[in-house]
Amino acid sequence: MVSGGKFEIGMTAFIAFAILFPSIPINIHFSGHIAGMNNNLNWSIETVDYKGKVGRFTSLALDSNDYPHISYFDLDNSALKYAYWDGSQWHTETVDSKGAVGYPTALALDSKGYPHIAYFNFIRGNLKYAYWNGSKWNIETVDSQGFLIGHLAITIDLNDYPHIAYCDYRNGYLKYAYWDGQWHNETVDSNGNISWFSVGAHSIFIKNGYPNIIYGCGNELRHAYWNRSKWNIETIATDEKEICYASTALDSNGYPHISYMEDYTAKYVYWNGSKWNIETITTSGLHAPQAIVLDSKGYPHIASYITPNVNETDRDQEYIYWDGSQWHDEVIDSQGYVGGCCDIAIDSNDNPVISYCYWQHFDLKCARKTTNNPPDTPNLPLGFIIGFKEHNYSYITSTRDKDGEQVYYMFDWGDGSCSQWLGPYSSGEKIRASHTWSKEGAYLIRVKAKDIHYSESRWSAPLPLLIPNAYSLPWNLIQNYFAIALKNILSH
Repeated sequence: MVSGGKFEIGMTAFIAFAILFPSIPINIHFSGHIAGMNNNLNWSIETVDYKGKVGRFTSLALDSNDYPHISYFDLDNSALKYAYWDGSQWHTETVDSKGAVGYPTALALDSKGYPHIAYFNFIRGNLKYAYWNGSKWNIETVDSQGFLIGHLAITIDLNDYPHIAYCDYRNGYLKYAYWDGQWHNETVDSNGNISWFSVGAHSIFIKNGYPNIIYGCGNELRHAYWNRSKWNIETIATDEKEICYASTALDSNGYPHISYMEDYTAKYVYWNGSKWNIETITTSGLHAPQAIVLDSKGYPHIASYITPNVNETDRDQEYIYWDGSQWHDEVIDSQGYVGGCCDIAIDSNDNPVISYCYWQHFDLKCARKTTNNPPDTPNLPLGFIIGFKEHNYSYITSTRDKDGEQVYYMFDWGDGSCSQWLGPYSSGEKIRASHTWSKEGAYLIRVKAKDIHYSESRWSAPLPLLIPNAYSLPWNLIQNYFAIALKNILSH
């Protein structure tokens, strides 16, 4: 995807690589300037969890200290995981690993800042609920009637009791569960068109002591609310195609503001006290808004991903916001296939915090605004550019941190694996890492850095590495490639 004008690949190495192996696809990616609402703040892009295939189905909330808490799915272990920031570092833990659980998740914090998570057992189709009581996790099955999967939402009332909106996928029903000393389950809408994407982040809320749910029902945006004796359902808007990711936030008057996706178009709806107002957020590209929050002025902020086509051959993590006069959209992370499974919160200074997934390696990511400067992009890793499988090769790089802080490095070896975070090292210190490739092929090696505050640099320019089949290429051709590419890389 193109979002600016700066090459992210060492062009001399790329040219030598591309001329010799024209059939090997190499993606050229561009990056644009990231501009925040406050020019004194930087986006801090942080990897919260990278151990295994994690990062899908994130749900985010901030506590009274503005510290993020995130629930998410561990694909490798089919487990529900939870991460939180304690003011100096990220902590991660497994909450539930019995069955295929955490697919998807919804998180809310109670008055003590304790997490409550609604999620599904995907195999059994059960709705589950986990909460932290200050000393341990308590896990319950809330509903086992039906095939209960899809996106869901949770809120906590003034008594710290949970309320959950969810989907009976097999029947296409919208359901509601709440706790008042015991669990109760109800069918809210039995239309039959409730789907995996109908319920969005924060789409259930309590108003005047009663539950309200905003959701998609086929091509209709609906509002269900309890009026002391029964559920009432109104249609807010009707579109041509299915409405997905209906997410809601309330302003200071208790009026709902809603974002949703209709055919990769970002829509925004709000109630002004007398009528529903509907807007199409007209920015270029195909957008998938997934969560909305409001700042202290009542202005909407939306977490979304942007993609170049409906086949989603690429993704970028996007942030959309209204400044009082116009809409703005920023790509905050664009390197690789990144974005989506996202949620958003606003801190006490009206700064956004966004959780999302880095799909290339299934990492859990978090982006937030800070005064800290991330490290500079590391230098192109230097080392062997041609070799043999099952041999260990070393690569050298370095970077500097504007704040003079120690840095860590992570290498992407181009074969689907990454190193651990290596370090810490002094700013500007040259470091070395090694790896062994088990198969012949063409690989791109790159490296990124993070400082002691977890703020990450961009990925470096990639170094091409060839592990050829010894019998497939004439040795003189391999020697020529080695000489040309090495000369170009050393002059980079």
